[in-house]
Amino acid sequence: MKTLALHEMGEVIRKVRKERGLRLEDLADENISPATVSNIERGVAHVSPEKVTYLLEKLELPMSKLPEMLVQEQVELKRVKFALLTIATLRQIGYVEDALSKLEELKLDDSHPYIAHAYFYKGECYVAKKKWKQAERSFYNALRSAQQNSFQENNMEAASLLLLGICSDHQGNLEQALEYVNDGLLAFYEEGEMQHVKHLLHKHKGIMLQKLGRITEAMQLVQDSWHLLAEVDDIETTLGFYWLRSELSRRTGLIEEAIEYAVEGIDVARRNKQYSAMFDLWIVLGTIYTAQKDWEVAETSFLMARKLEEKIPIDQRWVTVYSRTGVLYSKQNKLSEAFEYFQHAIRYATKFQDAPQLVSNLVLTGELCQMMNDTNKAIHFFEQGIEIAQKYQFKDMEWKIWYNLAGCFNGHDEEKFQHCMRKTYEIKENLLENPTDLGLAN
Repeated sequence: MKTLALHEMGEVIRKVRKERGLRLEDLADENISPATVSNIERGVAHVSPEKVTYLLEKLELPMSKLPEMLVQEQVELKRVKFALLTIATLRQIGYVEDALSKLEELKLDDSHPYIAHAYFYKGECYVAKKKWKQAERSFYNALRSAQQNSFQENNMEAASLLLLGICSDHQGNLEQALEYVNDGLLAFYEEGEMQHVKHLLHKHKGIMLQKLGRITEAMQLVQDSWHLLAEVDDIETTLGFYWLRSELSRRTGLIEEAIEYAVEGIDVARRNKQYSAMFDLWIVLGTIYTAQKDWEVAETSFLMARKLEEKIPIDQRWVTVYSRTGVLYSKQNKLSEAFEYFQHAIRYATKFQDAPQLVSNLVLTGELCQMMNDTNKAIHFFEQGIEIAQKYQFKDMEWKIWYNLAGCFNGHDEEKFQHCMRKTYEIKENLLENPTDLGLAN
């Protein structure tokens, strides 16, 4: 019997049992245990047909009525599946509250064949609202339900682990995020549904490795996965790989390759009107040309990214484009322009509570003020950076800011200079005793 048919029969049995007010234990005897009854209701494939027949007889469900009841159950499952498609669409186009309301209206219990999907879509709604803890709870429930019903063909277990990884990433727990993604790859059923989930898992694993500074591993993964892009039916995933390959090539010094994949990715994104991917790829290109000191091309690249302002949502990526434009202008000694862009980056980093980027841009602004011979302003920005670095335990950044601050006092205030140098030494010594990498991504 096919898995879906088993689930449908199990759902029929469960409904009849509940309509009669019976517990699992009420149907158990020396021939069938409560666990076996539960397995039958959940459509577990390894239950013997004899046990199913025995349970039907106990419930006095004649085999002659079963086809009709199964047809009714199939109609009901199609109704639920259509409702879930509606919910997923509402969430995708931005009607998150409507999607959540429709999920509540479904009122599926924990033994329903589509309960894992319902929890999963609920989690996606909370991701859209950036409510990470609530999203995590929903994905945990989806994962638990997927594991219990043993319907591995739908790959809901792998999808839930993927989204748990994304939630961990957004909360700054990169090691946990990578662990979830690896578990998702292990759980993925190659012959099952949602084949795009496998490619998303590979993409996000590459991103996690890149964020953790494990560049060689990330590059190897991308190179190994590249030939599979022809199988990917999701343009966003394909373009995500283009961005990842270009960014990793940039960070490993493969400049021509980085440019090649960025340009090719921009062209693919342009033809498919994928503005978000275009934005990311133009930023990579601008960063490459800044390092190459090709100021005009770098400036044009960042300008092209900023031109997409009305096409994409304002999110944390805008911190990056303003920050890197500021770096570009500071390298050209256009200090007032650089200061303006760093201020934009600081405002967006504050708005989106992006502490690492906020500290980074406060430091960049402080260094810029030193170049402008405005020591008082430099001190102000460095002290702000220290305050936030201490709050979030960014020790690797904190000692560097104390060192910069010492430079502001050198030759002007010996007592404060000595204090800053002492703090620099203490934090650096602590880092050597307790090695950790709390620095910021390039």
